Amino acid sequence: MAFIGFSCGIPLFLTASTLSLWLNQVGVSYTKIGLISWVAFPYTIKFLWSPFIDRVKIPFLSQFLGRRRSWLLLSQVFLILSILGLSQTNPAENLTLTALFAIGVTFSAATQDVTMLAYQVERLGKQQYGAGEATGIFGYRMGMLLSGAGALYFSEIFTWNEVYQIMALFILVGVITTFMIKEPDPVINKEAQRKEEAAAKYLHDHPKLPSKLAGILSWLYGAVVCPFSNFMIRKGWWVSLLIMLFYKLGDNIVGNMTNIFLVDIGYTKSEIASVSKIFGMAASILGGFAGGYLIARVGMVKGLFITAAVHGLAMLLFVVLAHVGYDLDLLYMTIAVEHITAGMRTTALFAFQMTLVTPAYAATQLALLTSAVHFGRVATSSFSGLLVENLGWASLFTLASVATIVSLLLVVLFAKLRGREATKYQLLET
Repeated sequence: MAFIGFSCGIPLFLTASTLSLWLNQVGVSYTKIGLISWVAFPYTIKFLWSPFIDRVKIPFLSQFLGRRRSWLLLSQVFLILSILGLSQTNPAENLTLTALFAIGVTFSAATQDVTMLAYQVERLGKQQYGAGEATGIFGYRMGMLLSGAGALYFSEIFTWNEVYQIMALFILVGVITTFMIKEPDPVINKEAQRKEEAAAKYLHDHPKLPSKLAGILSWLYGAVVCPFSNFMIRKGWWVSLLIMLFYKLGDNIVGNMTNIFLVDIGYTKSEIASVSKIFGMAASILGGFAGGYLIARVGMVKGLFITAAVHGLAMLLFVVLAHVGYDLDLLYMTIAVEHITAGMRTTALFAFQMTLVTPAYAATQLALLTSAVHFGRVATSSFSGLLVENLGWASLFTLASVATIVSLLLVVLFAKLRGREATKYQLLET
């Protein structure tokens, strides 16, 4: 899980903060940099093709690797090709072409993410979800560290185009891991299987439908309708989707502008890499394990509430930094507090997602939940550049802190709808 997580973590910054800094250094405006966040749109709609990941076997590959591993390999190959394509572009001359290859990266990365989460649910038992999630997040953050701090260090030596070529090579870690891991046994939900068989029989026996069309419709019913209907029978399902959309609202308002903010107030790229990326990543990992411990102690919903609240308060340190300016000690303190609380919150959110899905529909339902998270990020962060130009840095971070109130209210609403049952850290059974 750590190595697959590493492969999944690399693309995130390559189409986010690292890409934003590259664009900033070649003269692209803040507004356009904010709008380029829409290249992450495939993350927001990955639930549309997730049923195929759950059901479709890839010719030749699935025969030798199995369903999950074949999808992992296919997504990783396309991810390497997309990053290499992105490395050949010149955003100063053709920003559109850069954006198109970045979309290819996010599409491939989103597919890999969906498959990884489904593999994790199927391969690990309920008692291993916490450990598996912590390990996967650790690997994911190592990948982010490479494409964040690593890319900034490399950019001092190589051109940005060469940096992206180096990043593409590191995806091979995921490829090698895919060949080495064990294919999980498919999880079958008996109630869901009965519904699908009943639907298939009805459509097959329906006199007005050709047999091929009946077969296609029955497949679509099982692959598309059943996963979503199964999710929507759960009490408070719509609130859980709203939590996915708005839980990270504060971060989404800031968007990919943090690196640019630090450069604007006088920090070098090496200092940003050392403090914000390497030191910050260590703080995030610590926060991730602290978040897991907190959830085990206080329960899922309370953990969601507490981690969101403390992270919202931590964002105010950036307001102080905006007023003080260059101060390395203050930067270390700001990054430490913000990243520890962010790590706690991320673990809480990911673990919460796993309690909401049925293993038989893991890929589709997790894709729905994570798509909502990414949609919230893309839709909001696209305005971050415009907000900076009109409000300034201090007001941007103040707004981000205050926005946390929205997520807190939604968690309280979910707790009221689900009652005590929602506070238990366990997989909800059908």
